[in-house]
Amino acid sequence: MSDRKRWTILAIGTFSQAATCSFLYGIPMLVPALRRDDGLSLLGASALISAPMVGLLLTLIAWGALADRRGERLVIATGVGLAAALLGTAAAVPGVAASVVLLVLAGAAGASVNAASGRVVMGWFPVHERGLAMGVRQTAQPLGVALAALALLALAGAIGARQALLFPAALCAIAAGAVWLFVTDPP
Repeated sequence: MSDRKRWTILAIGTFSQAATCSFLYGIPMLVPALRRDDGLSLLGASALISAPMVGLLLTLIAWGALADRRGERLVIATGVGLAAALLGTAAAVPGVAASVVLLVLAGAAGASVNAASGRVVMGWFPVHERGLAMGVRQTAQPLGVALAALALLALAGAIGARQALLFPAALCAIAAGAVWLFVTDPP
């Protein structure tokens, strides 16, 4: 595989992880607007904040096992694509209970990238470059948080707190498409 292709795969894997991190760690940024707009209680806020992580925790091992059987490309594209759809639905559905369920499911779907993107990097980079490649991939979490910090509050003020979830939904949809089109499973 060419150097360009494997660095493209690394960039897409990093972006995919950042896309999921934008909602996994971005929900707390929406709490003040949700409390103001929807009258969200502190208990409701706690449930919304923890919901994506609950889903992630419950499915990481299953996504890893599926990546072993079906490959990283399918797992990441499917999971991140499902997260996009679930976040889009959460932006449109009122009520804390429905939002919590949808965010648990979005976190569960987004866990796919946590389980499989490291395998893609390890598979396409030789031993003497894996540390650098994994370091690049690990920048995804702070990048995702930064994207959320830059966009979610502004969007909550402009279009509403719930509708601000369309931003991480769009990031996840773009990531799913990029994975499907450009990522190749390692041999």
